[in-house]
Amino acid sequence: MPSRLSTKTRDSSPTFNLSAEGLQPRLAGLKIGFVWVDEYLPCMKRLIFSCSFGLASVLSLAQAPYSTEIINQGYAPLEEYSTLELYLGWDDPEEMLPIPFDMVIWGDTCELLMTGNLGEMILGMGNNSHLLAPVLSDICDVAPADSTGQDASEIRHTVEGTAPDRVFKIEYHNVGFYSEVYGDSISTATQRATYQVWLHESGTITFHYGPSNITDPALVSDGFINGAGIIGNFDPNTYEGELLMAEGEADNPVFQEFTSVMAWYYGSSLGWGNTWPSEGTGYVFTPVETSWVASADDNLLVLEAFPNPASDVLHVTSSLSTTSSISWIDANGRTVAQDILMPGINTLNISHLAPGMYVIQSAGRAPLRVHVTR
Repeated sequence: MPSRLSTKTRDSSPTFNLSAEGLQPRLAGLKIGFVWVDEYLPCMKRLIFSCSFGLASVLSLAQAPYSTEIINQGYAPLEEYSTLELYLGWDDPEEMLPIPFDMVIWGDTCELLMTGNLGEMILGMGNNSHLLAPVLSDICDVAPADSTGQDASEIRHTVEGTAPDRVFKIEYHNVGFYSEVYGDSISTATQRATYQVWLHESGTITFHYGPSNITDPALVSDGFINGAGIIGNFDPNTYEGELLMAEGEADNPVFQEFTSVMAWYYGSSLGWGNTWPSEGTGYVFTPVETSWVASADDNLLVLEAFPNPASDVLHVTSSLSTTSSISWIDANGRTVAQDILMPGINTLNISHLAPGMYVIQSAGRAPLRVHVTR
């Protein structure tokens, strides 16, 4: 049986360890996972195309940020499914699955889905790197903590529906937590969780939380921030990316945006805090807009803006011969500002906008993404 105990760095205190020592093991794990992906992905892509799976090539897309919604509905466990073939007592599984349709994640058409190095993250890999984190706890098989040999954890998957409305569902069933199963509290390692990630062919991502008996969220988070979120265009070398992370009570959080793991981790974020999602809670991430870079065959006019990122002033070029209006859409899908464009170059004061990612929308034009910094 493979063992990865030596790769773990544990903090014996069941509290959030917001220090370099607490963050480093997780960042190291992320980097290891991406190194593994970078080395393996090229040959996997060749295999997929040589087998004529019919997966589309990477498109030149520009995806607007996601709007978020909290839902509450009955949890439906998968009934007909396949399971990942993992060894008994698995931890940190690194498994790869072809996505059965073209899945656009953060503007990137992804072909593969992978379980992450830490176990709790699903990675959609296309032209860039993206993370889907339904939980931020180090999950594992509960079998080592079960003396009867009857208790086990599975990662299940299935595809439901017909094109163009298919849904690829991944269920983490009855998972345990490394800090208990392989830690000092193995004799009382009783906390379990079940949840699903759905990838919709439309581009929507949903997290669905099922039955759990989490009584000590701080213990299962094992020194990290207890929470969930999605990260687009993640750079494993700088830990920068576009983060949309849950903040507040797990059944009704607000999703906040960050530009790096460091900014999120070392800021005032506490994630879910000392809570865990109730059965039936769900998070929905819906693309605000799907757009593309206009070409000679496109009828849309392209907005041009500089500098991008910008802080206080943004110059926007309009190729129209008349005035037009634009709307600023934030990461939660809300219209937060509007401006009027004159023909030619326009200088816009954006000092009133909070830092983050925005989409400029205007009739007859392809949406434009703008990053506001301070």
